[in-house]
Amino acid sequence: MKSEPNFEMFHQALTSRVVVLDCIEKALKPAPGNIESLQSAYLQLREVVDALGDGDAENSYRRFLFSVSVFLLLAKWKQSIRSAAPDSQRFLTSAKLKVSEFDESLATEEDTLFVEFIDSISKISDIDELDSVCELFSRWDLPLLLFSRVKKMSVASSSSIHRKSSSREKINVAFLKFDIDGQPAKNFNYLKPGTSYDLTLEVRVSNWPADATNLLLTPVTIDARERQWLPTFNFEKPEGAEPFVLRDTGRAVLEVAHSFGSRPYEFLYAAEFTGSQQNEKVEIVGHRRLLLEGTDIDCNPISGFSHIDKHLIKLRNELRALHIHNESDLANVMTILGGLGNIYAQALKQGMFPEKTSERVFQDKVLELLSSRVEIGENLHSHLEAAGGITDLTYCDIPIELKVEHKRTLYPKDFAKYFDQTASYALALGKKVGVLAVLESSPKTEPLGSFEEDVAVFPHPNGSNNTLLIVIIIRGGFPKPSSYSR
Repeated sequence: MKSEPNFEMFHQALTSRVVVLDCIEKALKPAPGNIESLQSAYLQLREVVDALGDGDAENSYRRFLFSVSVFLLLAKWKQSIRSAAPDSQRFLTSAKLKVSEFDESLATEEDTLFVEFIDSISKISDIDELDSVCELFSRWDLPLLLFSRVKKMSVASSSSIHRKSSSREKINVAFLKFDIDGQPAKNFNYLKPGTSYDLTLEVRVSNWPADATNLLLTPVTIDARERQWLPTFNFEKPEGAEPFVLRDTGRAVLEVAHSFGSRPYEFLYAAEFTGSQQNEKVEIVGHRRLLLEGTDIDCNPISGFSHIDKHLIKLRNELRALHIHNESDLANVMTILGGLGNIYAQALKQGMFPEKTSERVFQDKVLELLSSRVEIGENLHSHLEAAGGITDLTYCDIPIELKVEHKRTLYPKDFAKYFDQTASYALALGKKVGVLAVLESSPKTEPLGSFEEDVAVFPHPNGSNNTLLIVIIIRGGFPKPSSYSR
């Protein structure tokens, strides 16, 4: 019977639902910890739903819980693509399989939003469609479980079980931050192989188990040999009141370099309390994942200039996150950027291009310097026909459009007028990526030249898809440095 109001279940269901919806709204954004927060909120809602009995209102919560579990997989799919993780597609495949195997006895055509959700998931193919899926949850109406049915147990027993569950869930390890040599860790971090770095970890621990003596934080990787490269943190239970904020520093050394085409090393930290016999549930939240780039640019230079190479590594990871799934195209683009990066550095170092250098002179010089590189050589072609026009250069069918600017100092975003031309060449050659190199040789009255500012990636819309355009500005028009002081 459900004649008596169940205020405890009412509050538990309402609170869990609000928390889940708040986490769903944030889950697709790149801020650290969003996925972990949604995972935790889903588990709390599942505790509530598991206690429900049979009934239409109760089944509506089961459909909502199922939908949240599917959305959690999709959020992990987007996060995996953003971080250039291998085999990101497995999350989408899992979500679609889960939808196809849903218990049809719980389905009802009257729940139109759930039907729309199922239909959306079965058709989804691109992460751009996730925003519309997320929007469905903002319109999701659920009944208030004031007179809810519960499984065959007393309300007091249910309350006791929930209190125990809540007590276990209070035991959590929240990763606050990582520092590498005193600087906050970023999405991608470059560590020179064979060099020792200080890795500092800060965590917050709530409700430390009464009989636990230590908290052990251990790095986890796919290859067990790599786990020795990062430190294990062992914290003894501190004195004072909870929550505890713990901080320690260890040594991190990437012992083996990986090739420029390989993905970064990925480490996760697992948490475990030692000495405890109670087996409490430990909830891990926050950013506990480290991506460490271990390309040896000294032994295997890309452009020949170390400061250029470090930024090219970041650029490669950005291109991966922006959906260059064809690793061959990505490798070819980076070969081009390695050659253009070399020209960029030489132009600054030697004053290679004087004021108002003509487009013909610029094209001839770029052709000469790129084709002289061993990794490019005969695969560089000039004046190839595409889209009814003539390309300036192509390397393995990736167009390299060359332009000049004489009037004023500009930056990559200022050359959008050339995007359609470059994109049309790329599409005609069957590619989703193109390169636009611009010589900016306007007269200079002050020093100028930062590779980080002079290279940028732009997703350029074409129909329902994007063509990725990489713009690199090569600086010229510099006077003798001594002239600045006159």
